[in-house]
Amino acid sequence: MTEVVGNVLGGDPVMEPAFDFTAGGNFSPFTDYPTFLALSQAFEDTGVRAYKGQAGNVMENDVVLTAALSIHSVEARHASMVRRLRTKKGHDSIKGWITEGSNGTLPAATQAIYDGEENVMHGGVDVTQLTGIDSAAVTEGWDEPLNKDQVLGIASLFLA
Repeated sequence: MTEVVGNVLGGDPVMEPAFDFTAGGNFSPFTDYPTFLALSQAFEDTGVRAYKGQAGNVMENDVVLTAALSIHSVEARHASMVRRLRTKKGHDSIKGWITEGSNGTLPAATQAIYDGEENVMHGGVDVTQLTGIDSAAVTEGWDEPLNKDQVLGIASLFLA
């Protein structure tokens, strides 16, 4: 599989990293279900924004772009579903989307995942001015892309 990926994407693929889902012992995702759900939300939200951020880098290759867009939509469904599960566990204020860059009830260490989500400019237009819709609702309409360095910074919390 690594050889196929290397041929499609070009260059040499990196080795699979070792993960520490406890982030150095700061989380207990394997023994505390609410923590598992919170971290799941953070990972899925990162995935949605990461795939969106790389779309421009793979748009010249139809095979890779099709795969990336398919994964992006699945990540978005996962993100919405985990938020639904968290709502069932007592977090009634959680929506199926991100509002104004807020990490909601997640730990402060997850804020980098949501930075930039307060954007109301799309296609060079301030959507709040164009529509009269308040900024909270406008920010819920789009997921902002993350670049490679932002994704690596977020992921570094969970690399052993």
